[in-house]
Amino acid sequence: MPALPSKPDPKPSRGRSGGESNHYVSTAGASGERRTMRDRRRKPTPMFSRYTFFGRRRRNRRATDPRQRYYVDWVSGPYLYALIGILTLILIDAFSTLHIIHSGGGEANPLMRWVLGHGAGWFVATKALTALLGFVFLAVHRFFPVARTMVTLLLGAYGGVVFYHVVLLLRIHL
Repeated sequence: MPALPSKPDPKPSRGRSGGESNHYVSTAGASGERRTMRDRRRKPTPMFSRYTFFGRRRRNRRATDPRQRYYVDWVSGPYLYALIGILTLILIDAFSTLHIIHSGGGEANPLMRWVLGHGAGWFVATKALTALLGFVFLAVHRFFPVARTMVTLLLGAYGGVVFYHVVLLLRIHL
């Protein structure tokens, strides 16, 4: 059998500095075929992509990858428990607020007071939707230091709000 001519190397792209740089990776399959493709790791992982809800990236795997400020598709461990805790505290806040209002109290937040004027369903839906959006945002930013700080602050703030609601509920019912 005659040998097939090999393909020429792809045309190099222009780098940021204007000079030529080659960002291609060559792979050889088991059958000896040679494929050349663009290196997909040249750009950082975007915050939201088609893999955000269905991807498998939990952390960086290579020693050369950055140790912080990168996006993930999955969250696990204590960080996930903290996010679930924040969601739980927000929902407890919503329902205890409705109970306190039903017992003669009022909503301190003017924006939520306006939403509450449209009905209790809108109030709970707004709380739940903003909590879920915050959950997704904080989840994909797991390895950003500011996100970890925000999770700590939100846990403390909503923990304090729920504690205050418990004090108010005890005053109402005792």
